[in-house]
This record gives sequence, C-alpha cells and structure tokens, in this order.
Amino acid sequence: MMQDNISIKSHSLEEMGTNVVAYMREMTAEDIQKAFPETPDLEMGRTYWALFAADGAPLVLAHEQNDITSTAFYHDLKTILPN
Repeated sequence: MMQDNISIKSHSLEEMGTNVVAYMREMTAEDIQKAFPETPDLEMGRTYWALFAADGAPLVLAHEQNDITSTAFYHDLKTILPN
C-alpha cells in the first residue's frame, strides 16, 4: 500500500475533527513523562508509541506502532504519522 506525504497544519487537523483523525508519534519514556507528568511509571530509556486526538489530547500509549493503528482502526479513526 502506498502512502502519500501530505503536509497538514495543526489547525487543519482540528478542523477535520477529533473523532475522525488522530496522529501517532514515537516518543521516549522521558519525553512522555515531561509532557504528561501524571503518566504512571514507564520503563526509562524505552521508546513508546502514542496516539493523539486531532486537538492534541493523548488517547493511547503502546509499545508497538501496530497496537496504535489497531486501536485507531477499532475506533474508526484515520491515523497520520507527522514528519
């Protein structure tokens, strides 16, 4: 399956709808702890995948990207992977 690289501004993402589009990012445990101090203990030094609503609200945290895409699919969300 071929994917097109499309540039989308953050405000455009929100306009698409938080219940339609979500974006995923690979993040270190340290970055997650800084951005979301309420996150339970994570394995420091490990990389995680995070799924965010179009408005930036965190939705899911997982070890594997596949888990994120499966969760998004289950909830009828279109996912994008920002550059």
